[in-house]
Amino acid sequence: MHLSDYWVRPRVQIIVGAMAVLFFAIVHQVYLGRAHPDALYMDSLRLLFQLDQWEAGTLSTLDFWGQGSSHRGFVNQLFLLINVNLFHLDVLLINRITGLVTATVALILVLAWCRDSSAALGTRSDALVVMAVSITIAGLCHSWAGFELFTLDLGLPLWVKNLCFVGFFSLHARLLSGASRHPHLLSALLALLAVVVVLVVGMGWNYAFIGAVLALQVLSMLPAWRAPGRWYGLLPCGSMLAAFALYLASGTVTDAAVQANTLAISGETPLITLYALGSTIGNPAAITQRLPVWVIAVAGAGILLTGLIAVLAWLRRGAPGSRLPIYLIAYGALVAFSVTLARGADGPGGVMASRYYMDLVLGLIGVVWIIVRELRALGSTRNAAVLVWGMLAAIGVMHLGTYYYEWRAAPYRALAFADMNRALLNSVPDDNAAALLQSPLSHARQGVEIMRERQLSIFDGHPELRCSGADVAFAQGWRKPETQGRWLKTDGELTLPKSCACEVVADFYVPKVFHARRVEVRRAGQMQSVSILLPGQTSSVELGKAGTEARVVLHAAPAPDRTPAEAGTADEPELGALLTGFSVRCAVP
Repeated sequence: MHLSDYWVRPRVQIIVGAMAVLFFAIVHQVYLGRAHPDALYMDSLRLLFQLDQWEAGTLSTLDFWGQGSSHRGFVNQLFLLINVNLFHLDVLLINRITGLVTATVALILVLAWCRDSSAALGTRSDALVVMAVSITIAGLCHSWAGFELFTLDLGLPLWVKNLCFVGFFSLHARLLSGASRHPHLLSALLALLAVVVVLVVGMGWNYAFIGAVLALQVLSMLPAWRAPGRWYGLLPCGSMLAAFALYLASGTVTDAAVQANTLAISGETPLITLYALGSTIGNPAAITQRLPVWVIAVAGAGILLTGLIAVLAWLRRGAPGSRLPIYLIAYGALVAFSVTLARGADGPGGVMASRYYMDLVLGLIGVVWIIVRELRALGSTRNAAVLVWGMLAAIGVMHLGTYYYEWRAAPYRALAFADMNRALLNSVPDDNAAALLQSPLSHARQGVEIMRERQLSIFDGHPELRCSGADVAFAQGWRKPETQGRWLKTDGELTLPKSCACEVVADFYVPKVFHARRVEVRRAGQMQSVSILLPGQTSSVELGKAGTEARVVLHAAPAPDRTPAEAGTADEPELGALLTGFSVRCAVP
């Protein structure tokens, strides 16, 4: 067999595509080792607290599913539940598993592309193009332009969502094509899968998923582009719409918790959408280091225009070949439009966030697929070859720049994750720590308390860190507990937990109409520290560790010299300050 004949064999193309996926999957794992994303942050902290409430029976399953936002579903909660109970909330492990799911998505797309291209494999040049597109698909799926969801534990359920979407698109396209040997069985299977996807997995991305499926189903019914299996596709669509009606009954459907009167619709909406589409050519931060930001919008316009021309050419030819790339294009376009409506008010930066890449890139993959197929349909012309290789080279260069940028940024990301873990060990002491964790302060503190109490993540294997403010005991010098907290008199005693190796911190509040308070912390008759509590503010007072002397005495006295002129004008009862709660701060194990 001549060497050129070997490369045009479909099996060889599949092997090359699979090897490309394997290569990028290995590189991805190396990147994770370099960035070391082992910190729990963002919405995961809130979900952890809710998971604990749900397991305790104080939060209903319906409320846990609803989340009080547009992201109704159970896939995030399910994977968090598995991680907590099987792996003690091992964030790094989950992020590594995310890479495996990403590779699976890439493999499905590469295999579908190779199958669709097998009939046109006539020359070695054809084989090289098919291999190049396979490598491009694998590289785009693993591109570090989507780094945020590669370093966040919620990236796993979201990539599982994409796996379900792509799998459904592939099976539905096969059903419509008439290629299935058991169409009745496949139709019933997709009908059941549609319910699970919409109610459990899809969340705020349901509308784009459903829109793409319905668009292709309608296309298959039109006389000019009628598909052999069009009638079998109706059952999954009906099941999907019924599940979506149930989903709609509970609230909004956009990818952010926004109401109709807050959608960012303006004269700039089309331009912002182009930025969303263009963000798939690489990490905007990497691109704008060397190029002006408007290049991203130009790239988005190019993707939109060339994709539209290719789709129209495909329709003009009677819609031959796989329809999977059209699903991907429709899905990516609808996601871009949704992101613009939800985040467009923040300008281009709001729609180019890394977390949107994983969905938008499916549209780019579909555009590459359809453009290459249509150009190859023109025949072996020099112009067509130049256009194909020029497009693949442009995409490759931009994403190589992203890979280079993220490779250099990875050690700094590792430092950021280490800082996040320190903030968690310190019980998220302030708003700056909460901002680092990208979470509201209350959610962050609730989450870390669950981590500490249940010995999860960074607290796993460190029972000496298993303590909380609830372990602090009150002695004399305190008034009865109230809803807001407990009032300290002039002198009050506390007993710190001896089993806790962490520093205990007390939060005090002084009303605006009081004088400032000077609080002394004494242990074993010796003054340990002095804090000034200003009126109208909540202040932290460090109590220290239990050590050999667990008893702590607090002495509170007015400090008029530190009081603003407008305060201290009311009659003050015999009160020191209002203790609103305790927290603990731990050293890095």
